Parts: sequence; structure tokens; C-alpha cells
Amino acid sequence: MGGLRRRDRVAVTGKGDETSVQVAAAAKVNLALLVGPVRPDGFHEIFSLMLPVTLADLVTVRATPGVALAVESPVCPGDDNLAAKMVRALEERLERGFEVAVTIHKRIPAAAGLAGGSSDAAATLIALERLFALDLPTRLRYEIAAAVGSDVPFFLWPGPQLAMGRGTVLREVELPEPLHVVIALPEVGLSTAAVYRWHDDDEALDVPAFVDRSQLLVGRLPTLERPRDLAALVENDLESCVVARHPEVGVLKQALLDAGAFVAAMSGSGSSVFGLFGSSARAQAALRAVSPARAFYVTDLQPRSPRRPGAL
Repeated sequence: MGGLRRRDRVAVTGKGDETSVQVAAAAKVNLALLVGPVRPDGFHEIFSLMLPVTLADLVTVRATPGVALAVESPVCPGDDNLAAKMVRALEERLERGFEVAVTIHKRIPAAAGLAGGSSDAAATLIALERLFALDLPTRLRYEIAAAVGSDVPFFLWPGPQLAMGRGTVLREVELPEPLHVVIALPEVGLSTAAVYRWHDDDEALDVPAFVDRSQLLVGRLPTLERPRDLAALVENDLESCVVARHPEVGVLKQALLDAGAFVAAMSGSGSSVFGLFGSSARAQAALRAVSPARAFYVTDLQPRSPRRPGAL
């Protein structure tokens, strides 16, 4: 597992002292990802059911008075890291500086459709709030997160959510539990921008169908009673264009199905794939079945309470 218990609040667990705060940054999987037209801002409209899981990075933010911002990470260190962009965005909105060092211990694979960078950015914001005793209004922290990246706001609140618009319009949902998930990775990393270009090259735009499918997904949510019922919802509009160019993604998905997953799909823009299993034992057996591919067994992060009503 990735260092988070299934009942932990996503991206909020951690510990701190007077000079540093540690926050766990959970990965997510897209149980469903429907892709719509390109918006005026250049992003695609999406409709996605996103689930935080127990695979997590660890983000440490340490106060460094008199020393400029530094971000240490094995993936994209320095000012280009989304954690650094989060610090700068907060500084701009609050009109004050934060002299900190951010260290990211990575467990979430990069370029895999698991939003590790976005989760690290959200964890950085949470750590800054705790370290400097900031009392940010809900709307302000949402706006700062959305300015840093489309997936970042998702990680500010616990549990699965529907993501709409460019991914920043969120609505809480409750799903059957527990969910036993295996995430497997082929030996290829993918660029989100490139995958969306492939989708646009391969797929004809059908706005009414996108709307109808989104409404159908929402209508099915209240009917979910068992984890297996999720099989009716799982789909990813980006999967076919990726598999056409990287067949190994499809091969790994089939391996999860052959290992007993009752449904499997690519997560986000890939390249990771996930399978849902009926028990921990079956999921653990699947880890061995997909070897030598890198794989993780994780479970869902769904809080009992309190829940955030409505949508932003």
C-alpha cells in the first residue's frame, strides 16, 4: 500500500513541528473519463469520476528564513515543479513571501495518469497553511489550486468526486466500498497534451453524445450498491487512441482482466491501467500475475464524515 490508510482524509495526513510539516499526497484513478469539445481556454471539457487511492507521495515543507524557495524532487525539481508553482501562486494572492524548502518523496509514478504532480501541489498548499497558520477561505484556496493545475482542486477535499468543466468543477459522490484496486504500469510514459492531440486526431467531435453520456453516468451513480456495479461506469475516451499507438497498454489491461479483475481501464491520459477486484486476495494475486510489470495494490480513500456538500 502507499502509506495512507483507507479511512485517512486524502492529502491531509501528516505531521509537523514549528519548522516543518509533512503531508501525504494521494494518487487518483479515473474510474470514468469522458472527453468533450475544446473550450475557449484551450482545455477540453471533461466529465470524470475520480477516486483517490492509498498510493501516495510524501511532501515535506520546511521553513527556511533568509533562504529562497527550493523544491527537491526526483521528478521535475526546481521552479517548474507544480509544488513551486503553488508556492508562487499563494505568494501572489496573499502578497507576501514564503521562504521554504519543499522536498517530495515520490512513490506515485510520473507520466502515468495518476496526477502525482497535482497532488504534490495540493499537499504543498495544505502544508503551507499549517506551517504558517493560514486561515484561507474555501473559495480562495480553490481558486489558487485551479490556477496551478486542473487536477489540483480535486486533492483539497477527501473522497471520490465528479470532475467537470476542465476538471475543476467538482461534486462529491459516494461509492460502494471497499474497492480493491491494482494499478499496473507499462514501460512507457505519456504526455497528457500529446494524448489529447491523438484523441482529437482520431475521434470525431459529437457534443450531444458527450452530454448524453455524462447524464447517463450521473444517473447510474444512485444505483451502485456493490463494488462490482462500478463495471457499468468504467470507461476512458482516451484509451483507444493510446492503445493504437502503444499496444502494450492494452496488453496490460487484458492481463488484469485475465487475472480476475471484474473491470479494467486506463487511468487518465495513461499510461497506467487499473483493475478492480472482488477481494484483497484476488488483487494480491494479480500483482504476481502481471509481473514483471510494475504494479501496486491500493484501496479507496472514502471518508465517513464530514463531507463537503455541493459543487464548487
